[in-house]
Amino acid sequence: MGLFDRIQKSDKPAIAKKDLAESNINTPNIYENKENSLEDTKQEPPKKVGFSISRDIKKQEIENFTSDSRSTILDKYFVRVDEIDFDIIIEKEEGVTKYKIPEITLMNTALSKFSELDIKTIKAELSESSLQKLGQIQGYLKSFSEKNNLHLRDIEILHLSHYFYLIIGKLGLLEIPLNDDSLEELMVNGIDSPAYVFHRKYQMCETNIRSDRHEATRVVESIAYLAGRTIDSRTPLLDAFLPDGSRVNATMQDVTLRGSTITIRKFSADPLTIVDLIRYGTFDLELASFLWQAVEGYFGSKPANTLIVGGTGSGKTTTLNVVSMFSMYNDRIITVEDTPELQVPLNHVIKMITRPGRPGIQGYEITMDDLIKNSLRMRPDRIFVGEVRGSEAHSLLVAMNTGHDGCSGTLHANSADEAIIRLINHPMSVPKVMLSSVDFIINQQRIKRNKKTIRRILGVVEIGGSGENITKTELFKYDGVSDSVVKTGICMWEEEVCAIAGITRDELMDDRINRKKVLKYMVNNNINGIKKVGDVIKQYQENPENVLKHILE
Repeated sequence: MGLFDRIQKSDKPAIAKKDLAESNINTPNIYENKENSLEDTKQEPPKKVGFSISRDIKKQEIENFTSDSRSTILDKYFVRVDEIDFDIIIEKEEGVTKYKIPEITLMNTALSKFSELDIKTIKAELSESSLQKLGQIQGYLKSFSEKNNLHLRDIEILHLSHYFYLIIGKLGLLEIPLNDDSLEELMVNGIDSPAYVFHRKYQMCETNIRSDRHEATRVVESIAYLAGRTIDSRTPLLDAFLPDGSRVNATMQDVTLRGSTITIRKFSADPLTIVDLIRYGTFDLELASFLWQAVEGYFGSKPANTLIVGGTGSGKTTTLNVVSMFSMYNDRIITVEDTPELQVPLNHVIKMITRPGRPGIQGYEITMDDLIKNSLRMRPDRIFVGEVRGSEAHSLLVAMNTGHDGCSGTLHANSADEAIIRLINHPMSVPKVMLSSVDFIINQQRIKRNKKTIRRILGVVEIGGSGENITKTELFKYDGVSDSVVKTGICMWEEEVCAIAGITRDELMDDRINRKKVLKYMVNNNINGIKKVGDVIKQYQENPENVLKHILE
């Protein structure tokens, strides 16, 4: 199903139909035309609906659009929206990485055979009818073509049906990148400007999707409806999340001069794991095994309280989600967020989200601080806070100071020192005496290497001391020459957990080596996915000897 279908409530009308008849009818001019050739895909083609047009015929049509001699093809695959496959080409052209959807060109070619009045009529009639299925739209277009002597080929009707299928009751051509699991983020910068996507592998890419003023406004209003919010000239800013968990920010042309904008951070049904971050180089095995042991607290003896700091887009929430998987499998965990991004693969988890205020309704707003204070009455073992920005920082550290070990949160800061300054000053206003309840500050940032943006842990700092005398010890530090994290300090938490667990330091280090073996085994044997990785972690917590025996066989 398309994104709109997956998240729209069944008892609400398809708001995306709104204003279709009023949309800019000069449709053939609102998309870029240059595309590339495609190679065969290995996945089975979708079930044929309406016309019996093979993928080979469609592929041959697309291959007529050869690559520019200045471009280099990096990747080819396809994205499925319901029963439709859309081919994707990733290419490099004059230093710019482009995410191209060849069928957009074919849609435009077919649309050019319609008059403006034809397009307006089709939009109006389809939006007012019950013809929503692909086969029904194809039948309607064939009948319309014959009635008006347009002499459209079946392949042209196929491309046209795909176009109208996406804009009738859906989010238009944006449905294609929104259904691409390889993408993290989608950005529409205004009218007659290419949309951009952030690809997990190829990073920022320019697309060949362009929206006119009416279509962009229609999509923004549809998204606002799905989010249960309002966006108009009186309230031209929208910051919300969709029912599927995707985070959305949108603006109207009242405040963005080039027209409505959309930024969607996609919710991942299968989020990244520690295996992914090791492969990407964000963590190495040494740091990963240390954090596994620390967050877990050596089988729950002394879980560490952590803050993950970094800039925008540095991957803080991803890392928080990854390390949350190290929690003891029977812990009662409460997550507190503005948008539901954390996915802890354990059974005893309660997810709490804030509620924005509404004009004229006093007390309707529920803040992060409200939720953290309430969570303390719910007998949690751990509290994870998606993003600490204000007074909730004080409540989180109160939780850490009252015996709730293993708590964690993210914070916007460029270093551990900057994080501490932010914590003790307004609006967080955390008393300095409470800072020692934080065991570790993990600094993660986006950096540039070889013209590529990468995410790396730049350091791990241990917080110690008592009263207002705070000490900081750098335990791990990023080395740019080797592109790795090196151990630089002695960890006091290790002595504390040894005393509580009744083990020697050598036993603790042996356990860390064993965890490193388990992590290496998962990486080498492609054991990945939130469920599989979570199962291995749980098995190690229950019986480490059995896990080690299995991986050494």
